[in-house]
Parts: sequence; structure tokens; C-alpha cells
Amino acid sequence: MTLTRPAPVAAPGSPSVPGRPPRAASRAYAELPPAADAAARALRLDALLGDPDDADNPYRRADRGALGGLPVPEGLREEFVPPAAGGHFTGGEELARALRPLFRRDLALGQAWGVRPLLVADDGSGCAPPRAVELAALLAPAALTAVTGGVLREAVRVVDARGRHEPAVRQWHGTLAECFADLLACESLVAVALRSLDAPGGTAPALTAAVGYAVPQLVADVRSALDLVLHETGCGPASPQARALARIADDLTPAGLDWVAATVDQARLVRVRDTPDDAPPFRAGSAPGHPLFRLGRPLGEGLPASGCAEALAAALPEAAAGIHVAGPPAQVALARTARRLNTELRTLRIPLLRAAHAEPADPAVRALADRRALLLLAAAVLGVREAATAVPGAYLGAPDWALLALARVTGRLGVPLPPGLTDPRDHVWAVLAHRVRHHVDVDVYATRMLW
Repeated sequence: MTLTRPAPVAAPGSPSVPGRPPRAASRAYAELPPAADAAARALRLDALLGDPDDADNPYRRADRGALGGLPVPEGLREEFVPPAAGGHFTGGEELARALRPLFRRDLALGQAWGVRPLLVADDGSGCAPPRAVELAALLAPAALTAVTGGVLREAVRVVDARGRHEPAVRQWHGTLAECFADLLACESLVAVALRSLDAPGGTAPALTAAVGYAVPQLVADVRSALDLVLHETGCGPASPQARALARIADDLTPAGLDWVAATVDQARLVRVRDTPDDAPPFRAGSAPGHPLFRLGRPLGEGLPASGCAEALAAALPEAAAGIHVAGPPAQVALARTARRLNTELRTLRIPLLRAAHAEPADPAVRALADRRALLLLAAAVLGVREAATAVPGAYLGAPDWALLALARVTGRLGVPLPPGLTDPRDHVWAVLAHRVRHHVDVDVYATRMLW
């Protein structure tokens, strides 16, 4: 599918683009499209924030102390208000997509205008979204992945331009592909958690904790890799790209994404149970195509209260069962990697039961929390990838990115990969470079950007 800049999308309340029905307009906006009005609002916000490369643009990267002097973009507040009260809020996933232009602009700006409003208690007027505190806790990691993706795009531009004339620079293609896969994995986990907020029982506590703990950890690895690539390609500490990386690190604590929050989430990962201890570890057919993983589509009704937790628990064993299904090499390799991770999941069950009342500072307990978070991340990746295979042309349904993301998970777990796996990095790099050249975001939805 040819990727181009987004076609004009009608603003809310205005006529549709001539010759293009609303649903087609939303498909022009992303591979996994939101509702047409949500796409229009996101594009409008992007336009209001202006060109990020314009040095005179106050929304480019304002100092944290100057945020109070900047006008809030028109219509932003309505994103947090339910339709019954005159706003646009219909769910966490759509809110995150509508705010994505703000999030990818600057972490401090996203925290001030996209996360902090949710921390204000509802005064009974019905103007606050449900589960606002949980939603805020998930939007902060969403903002972190978005702004880090902006630096990834800049690094890709540098490497892509120089690599055409300096073959040695191409050695960084694989590193940037790994960064892309890590961010897609993080965004899959965040999107699944945001969608689970709309489920009858709400999000699984361990899932929320995994987002708060694993996403900042993985994004820190991405930033380290980007720092190395930028340094080795001549972008020193004074370069715009390096300054953007440094600013992200400076904004982590005000955004509640520092080691203090990680410690709390680490303890929750060990202590909370999302399913009964006597529940069967795997029920065939409960994960593939589960509504929880169908990004960009309504969650639907009739889900049991434990449906989200069960879908996550089944995602790894379901994918591992695909090892017996013929397919392309990358798909077979993905099933073999899932089988290896599923073995890790089974071995984690008893130690977690024993550590439920242990001291969180114990190194062994911390290690258990790390493993549980990474395995939840792997489950989200596999569930999202499997569900996306039903969307024609969506890169999210391809096995390459998921295989690379899971290979990174196994490395962090210290688990050896199955022998003889295909290396997907060249394919992932090709998609990443193509997106950057054609003004497409590095998010799970493949969103077209104005700038």
C-alpha cells in the first residue's frame, strides 16, 4: 500500500471530504483507522500545534516553566468530556489517538494538557471520564512512547540520508529496527490496557502495573540506543536530536515515570492476581481475535468481567500452538519463540504464588516482577499481531516486527532463542524507513502526520 500524506479530513460537524465517505477518510488517516471524527480532531490538533521544525513556533518545545503562558489549543478540553456533557470522550484508546499529536510533540506538554486534567476529581457534573485516575496512569506511558518515537524518526532520517552515500552508516539499520520493534511492543501493551478500561471488569491490575513498569524500562533502552546511533553519526550533544533525548530524561520525574513509580508497580506485579489461582492456565480459542486485541475497533458488549485477564493468559499458549501450522519462515519462527516464552510463563506460576507476601525489595522478588511484566508484554504483542492479520494491508499483522520484539523480550529474560530463527531486522528497517520518508508515524496504527 502506498503511503502518502493524509488526505483532508472533514472537521467535526462539517461536510465530508467530497467524493470520500467518512469511513474512507478515516482509512486515509491510518492503517487501523479511528472514527472519522476522531481522525479529524487529531489532524486539527496537529495543525493547531504547528510545524515542529519552526523555530518560532511556541509549541515546538517550550520550556517547562513557560507552559503556563501558552494557550491551550482550542477544543482540547472537550476530548476529556463524555458526549452526554458535550464532549468527545468515548474510550481510552480513542482519547490517546486524539491526543497523539500533542504527546509526540513534548512530554512535559503532554503531561500538562493531556494527563494532568484527568487527575482533577469529578465534581459530580459528569464531565470527567470514567476511571480517570487509571486512564491518566496509562496515558503517561503513551505520551512517553510517542515523544520517543519522534526522536526515532529523526535518527532514521539521519541514518537514511547518510547511509545512501556512506555504506558504513548502514550498520545502524538493525539497531533502529530493534528500537522500532520495542516501541511497537510498548504501544501494543498500552493500547491493550487502554482498551481494557472499557471492559466490564476494568483493566487487570497486573496489566496496568506492567505498563507502568515495563514501558519506561524499554523506552530507556530505546533512548540509550538512539543516543549511541546519534553520537556515532555525528549528532553531538548540541544537536536538536540529542537535546530532545535529554529533555525526555529530564521530564520523566514530573510525568510520574521515574524509579519511584516503578517500585510501586514492581510490587503490584508480584502481589496481584488477575485470575483465580485455580483457574486453568489455558483455554483453547480464548485469545486469537479476542476483542481486547482488535485495536481501532469497538470493544463490544457481553465480555465477562475476567475476559481481559483470560485473553492475556491465553495469548502465549495460543501462539505457541501455531508451531504446528505451516507458514512463512518468520511466522514459524514467531511460533517457536512464543513456545519458548510460554515455557517461561508456566515456570513463573508457582514462584509468584510463593512471593505474594514477600518483601518487594528482595532481589528475587524484583526478578519475578521483571519476568511477569515482560511476559505480559509478549502476550500483548502476540494478541495484537494475531488480531491484526484480519486487517488487509496492516503492517501490524506481519510477523516480522512481532518476532523482533519477542526476540528482544527473550534477551531481556536471559532465555536462549530457538536455533535457526530468521533475522527480521532488514524487513523491519525497510518498513521503518518507508514510514519516515512518507510522513507516517511509528505507532501501531501507522498514522499519517501533517509534519
